[in-house]
This record gives sequence, structure tokens and C-alpha cells, in this order.
Amino acid sequence: MPGTGPADVVGKFNKAWAAGDIGAVMALVAEDAEYALHLSNDILPFGGVTTGRAAIEATIRQIRESFEFILYRPMQLAVEGDAVRYQVEFMYRHRASGEMLQGRFRLVMRVVNGLIVSAQEYHDRAKVEAFMRLVSQKQHE
Repeated sequence: MPGTGPADVVGKFNKAWAAGDIGAVMALVAEDAEYALHLSNDILPFGGVTTGRAAIEATIRQIRESFEFILYRPMQLAVEGDAVRYQVEFMYRHRASGEMLQGRFRLVMRVVNGLIVSAQEYHDRAKVEAFMRLVSQKQHE
């Protein structure tokens, strides 16, 4: 079916995510999908592995509540079978502190039958966790 290949689905996901359209994002996620944000959930409450569409939706809503997305630019998409690997250039404003976090991260998504079944998100862990410690400290001053 046209428009349901892995690159098409990930393209739709990226467009919806950049626009903040959580309903459109979730329409592309399989019921039993897994989202792994490879950051410590001790310092970032939505870090770690989340399983199931409802739990993933709660997690991404929490991400959107915590950060304003100034820039979300996917690039260098590479498709291999059902996997799509790419980088994202980003700039986020931490809503509670007003501090900016920017850089690039990597995403690996698997798409089966037109739905995302897994997403692995890899950030510069030391940088993001240091940023979160900084903004947490600022909030307590």
C-alpha cells in the first residue's frame, strides 16, 4: 500500500511530531510498541523504556509539557528493511527554567505493517543529564 513503507511512516511521524500533533503521532504507533529513550530515568522522569501505546502517549505528553520544541529537524534517513535510522538536529526550551538544550540525537525506528513498533532514541547522555541537573538545581534556588 502506498505511503505505508517504513520511510513514509517515519516521515509522517516526524511531520506530526514537529507540529506537536500527538493524535497524528499516536495513530502511527502500534498498540504494543516500545519506546526506549536511552537516558537515566533517575534524572529524567521519562527516560528509559516505555511499552504500549497508552504509556508511550503519556510519556510523549510529558516530554512536550517539559520542553518547547524550537527546532526538530530530521536528517540523513537511511532505510534497511523495516528499520529507519536517522539523526535529528534539535533545539528545546526547558519550560520550567527557560534554559535551552540543543544538539543532535539519533533515532532508530522499526515499522511493521504501516505502524511504528519500536523507537530507540540515543542522545549525548552526559550532556543531557548534566543539563537536567543544572535546571533542577536552578529550580531549587
